[in-house]
Amino acid sequence: MSQETVPPTLTVAQTDALADRMLEHCRQQGILPPGPEGLWQGYHRLRSRLYDTFTIPDTHLTPLAARLLHGIAALHRPQRLAVLGCYAGNLLGWTAGPGFGPQARFTGACAVGLDVDAAAVALAERNLRGAGYSPGARAVCADAYAADAFAAQGPWDLVVIDVDEPGARKAGYHRVLERWVPYLAEGAVVVAHDVKHPAFAHDLAGYAEHTRRLGAIATTTLPADVCGLEVSRWSDRAGITA
Repeated sequence: MSQETVPPTLTVAQTDALADRMLEHCRQQGILPPGPEGLWQGYHRLRSRLYDTFTIPDTHLTPLAARLLHGIAALHRPQRLAVLGCYAGNLLGWTAGPGFGPQARFTGACAVGLDVDAAAVALAERNLRGAGYSPGARAVCADAYAADAFAAQGPWDLVVIDVDEPGARKAGYHRVLERWVPYLAEGAVVVAHDVKHPAFAHDLAGYAEHTRRLGAIATTTLPADVCGLEVSRWSDRAGITA
């Protein structure tokens, strides 16, 4: 991975502070719980490790968005998480770091990244193993729509959606979410990447409202960058659709 860069008006410390404010917004919305001190110390240790060991051919994930994925996982503490559209493991690395990384803050049970590109999955596996992630974190060649194939490994506490289908691009988010909702744990959090990107405005129109129709009790858009993140929390009656 290339060395971290932030917008020229922000230092690394300022980017940490901006991520803090966005996570605090999620707390105020009832999506995330309060968290421990020293959140970014763990992130920066992981960042150094991933920059040394991960190979990512291409990514639109910014340093701020990486912080948010790491922070969401560190606060929510998912036992079981799934990244749908994991490509070479970039989003999976940041999200699984707190529970499965070389300096994990807690012990997770299962972190799985799904992608239909076999070569990208093989690279993701090399990245995870090279960085010292626990065996519970793995990448597999599978279709994001095949939620029922992973039902036995759930229920899922955290799901990250970043699918990108040839021709359809991000239009599948709504249907992918529908497939995974029945297998969500109580109080699950779902994160969708790219919800603010102008190129996908048509594909993702109405996504936030769709989460509520499927049982989300709170959802908020984080303008982390041009791509954005939608962070949604499900009720304690997970799997019940409206």
